[in-house]
Amino acid sequence: MKHNQVVIHNKVEIVEDGDDIVWAMDEHYRLTAFNSSFKARLKLENLGDAQRGMDLKKIYNGGGFFNPCKQGCERALKRYATTSKHTFEDNGEIVVHEFSFQPFMNSSGEVVGCCIWQKDITQEVDNNHRLRESERKYREAQEVADVGHWNWDMVKNEITWSDQLFRIFGQDPKTFEANYESLMGIIHPDDRKAFDEDVTQSIEERSQHDITHRIVINNGKIRYVHQKGKAFYNEDGQPVRMSGTTQDVTREVLSNRQIVEQNNELQNFVRIISHNLRSPISNLLMLSKIYEWGKDETNDDIVKKIENTTEALDQTIKDLHLSLSLKSADREKFREVAFADVMKEVEGLLSEEIIKNKATIKTDFSQVDTVFAAKSYVANIFYNLILNAINYTKKGVPPIVQITSEQNEDSIVLKFVDNGIGMELTPEKERKIFDMYGRLSGATEGKGFGLYLVKTQVEAMGGKIEVDSELDIGTTFIITFYKSN
Repeated sequence: MKHNQVVIHNKVEIVEDGDDIVWAMDEHYRLTAFNSSFKARLKLENLGDAQRGMDLKKIYNGGGFFNPCKQGCERALKRYATTSKHTFEDNGEIVVHEFSFQPFMNSSGEVVGCCIWQKDITQEVDNNHRLRESERKYREAQEVADVGHWNWDMVKNEITWSDQLFRIFGQDPKTFEANYESLMGIIHPDDRKAFDEDVTQSIEERSQHDITHRIVINNGKIRYVHQKGKAFYNEDGQPVRMSGTTQDVTREVLSNRQIVEQNNELQNFVRIISHNLRSPISNLLMLSKIYEWGKDETNDDIVKKIENTTEALDQTIKDLHLSLSLKSADREKFREVAFADVMKEVEGLLSEEIIKNKATIKTDFSQVDTVFAAKSYVANIFYNLILNAINYTKKGVPPIVQITSEQNEDSIVLKFVDNGIGMELTPEKERKIFDMYGRLSGATEGKGFGLYLVKTQVEAMGGKIEVDSELDIGTTFIITFYKSN
C-alpha cells in the first residue's frame, strides 16, 4: 500500500503557479499529494490542515466546495477519466469551477488512486457567454439589415458565408459548396463579366471591391445585391484572401427605378400639358393686346383680370419648364468657378436693391476661392440667396450678408449668413421653404420660387443645401459641394 502512495506522489505534478488546485489520493481516499492552493482551500472551507494520509471521504461528504469530488473520484477509481463543471457562490458572486478526475494505475494496470485538478473558469465561461451573446446580436443585426458577410480563401478557393448570406443567396448551407465558380453561377449571366472585372481590378489595384449586381436564386427570382470587399496579401505581396459584405438592395433598386419611371412620366405629363396650354394662352394674351381699351369700364376691368390671370398661368408654365431643365446638370460643362467673379456679376445685377436697402455684403473666400461646377448655376445660387437676405431684412435695420467658404477633406462648404427677421424653424417649415412657391413669410412680395431653384440647382450639381434660422436673429444657408461628385 505504501508503494502505491509513493507511485501516486511521484506522478502528480504539483502546480504552484496560479490558483489551480491539485491533489491526489489512493484507492482508499487517503490524501497522497497536494499543492499549496489545495491547502489554502481546505482552510478556507474550515476543514482543517492538509496532511498526507488524511481521509478525504469526510471532506467529500461534507458538501460545499468539495462535494463534486465524491462522484468524480468514484468514476476515476473505476478507470473513467471525467471532467465536470460546478457553480458556487463565492463572496456573494457566482463562480464556475471545472474539476478533472484522472485515474492512476500501477505497472500491473491496477488502479491505485486518482489525481484531481480544479480550476476557476468563471472568466472563461463569462467570455463564452459574451461571445455567444455578441454573435447572437450580430446575427440579428445582419437579419434586420439584410446583410451578410463573407470570406474568400483564394489559396483553397473556398468561400465562407454567414447564415444571413445563405438566406440572401437562397442557398442551403448543408448542400451548397461555396467557391468562386459556384458564386459566379448564382450571379445573373448579364452581370458576371462586370462582377469578375470588378473583383480583378480590386485585387490588382488594391482598391475596394464595390458593385451592385443581380443574382438568380433557386426559384428563378431575381434579386439585387450590393457587394463590398477588400483583398489581403501575404509577405510577398500575393493576394491570399478577400472578405466583405453583401446586402440585399432589391427593394431600394426597384423603388428607385419606380421613382425614375414616375418622374419621367410626370415630366412627360408636364410637357404635354404645357404644350397643349401654350396655344390658348398665347391666343388670350394676343386678344388682350388688340382689345380696345377705354370704351367700357366694366369690360376693361374684366379683360384686365383675364389678362393678369393668363400672364400668371403663362409664368407658371415657364417655371415648370425651367424646373425640369434644372433637374440635371451636364458635368462635361463643369469648370472651376471663381467665387469672386460670381460675386462681381451678382453685385452688378443687385446693385439697385443693395443701394436701396443700404445692404452690406461681406465675403471671405480665403480658405477656398473656387468650386468645380456650372457657373450659371453658382451665379443663380448667389443671386437668389443674397436677394432673399435683402427681402427678409428687419424693419429699420440695414441688411448685412456674410458669405464664407470652407475647405473640408471631401467637400467645399458655402455659408450665407444674414441678420434678417429669421424664423422659428421646424422640420416642416424647413421642407416647405424649399418647395416650389414655398415662402418664408407672407410679409414680402415674390412667389417663393427662388429657394426652390437654388435647391434644385445645388442638387443637380450633386450637392445639398441646409438652413438654420432663429427668430429676430437671422438665417444661415449652408451649401455643400462634394468633391467626389
